Amino acid sequence: MEQLNKWRRPLLLASILFLVSIVCEQTLTEHWRQFCFASSMALDSLWKRILKLFGDNDYYLYVWGCILVSQIPFWTIGGTFIFIDCYNWPKWLRKYKVQPGTNEPLDLYRLVETIKVVMINQWFISNPLFFISYYVKTLTNTMPDMYDFPSFQRILVEFLIVMVIDEIALYYLHRLMHHPKLYARVHKKHHEWPAPVAIVFAYSTKTEYFLNTIPIGLGPVLINPHLVTLWMWYVFVHVRGLYNHTGYQLPWFPSSQHHDYHHMASNACYGRTLAIDWLIGTDKGFRAYVARKKALLQKGTEKTVSKTE
Repeated sequence: MEQLNKWRRPLLLASILFLVSIVCEQTLTEHWRQFCFASSMALDSLWKRILKLFGDNDYYLYVWGCILVSQIPFWTIGGTFIFIDCYNWPKWLRKYKVQPGTNEPLDLYRLVETIKVVMINQWFISNPLFFISYYVKTLTNTMPDMYDFPSFQRILVEFLIVMVIDEIALYYLHRLMHHPKLYARVHKKHHEWPAPVAIVFAYSTKTEYFLNTIPIGLGPVLINPHLVTLWMWYVFVHVRGLYNHTGYQLPWFPSSQHHDYHHMASNACYGRTLAIDWLIGTDKGFRAYVARKKALLQKGTEKTVSKTE
């Protein structure tokens, strides 16, 4: 009887929610359809304006469109964090540093050298690849559809596929670059910043930078997504890469601690996320590090409380 009383309220709540879902299903479905239709119409109108801006020209849409959606977020977000790290302002942001006390202030000489390397990598490797990709697609008649705005379902499916392909390919490529025979020649330069800043995302040897374009471009090559999906993908890649290298763990944002730890320890957390590292077990050092940080923080809090008492 006691067990029955214990489960009575949860069962009642579940029954009510079930009945409400049945009653409201048709209304909610209709509202969702209306929302999707209105959103599609608005986005389709916006897409037509973008097409007019580029003159409905495949070359400008594909090549310069991809360059712009890569360069604008990179230097906007990267430049913002350069300003933050150079001037240590705003002060309240310092409490979110993953490695407190690092880059305070930022070494300007190292920063200038890093900017030079990044710009060379971008304008002599990744941006020319957009030109090459365009001409290959033109010759092979595989240019993605551009003129009809895709459905939400298509964008979502294509985006998830390229993200999964990138995650798997990058993990194994990154781990390979940590092999003793490759690390010094290929990947060590990227680790010259044990406490990274945002633009370090693109700071590497030319060989590594070229290799890193493979996981990013592999998904689009395999499934040939709509240009809208492709643009969204390149924006996402740069925003995520920059954030993972900022050296900050901002509230309400995904954790960047795992990649910051990778720069610090160099022997764990090879993926863009922790998914494959968790499956294979290459996140154990990071988990132990986080546990130690929590324990030290808790001890510090306990000491502060005991002093006040």
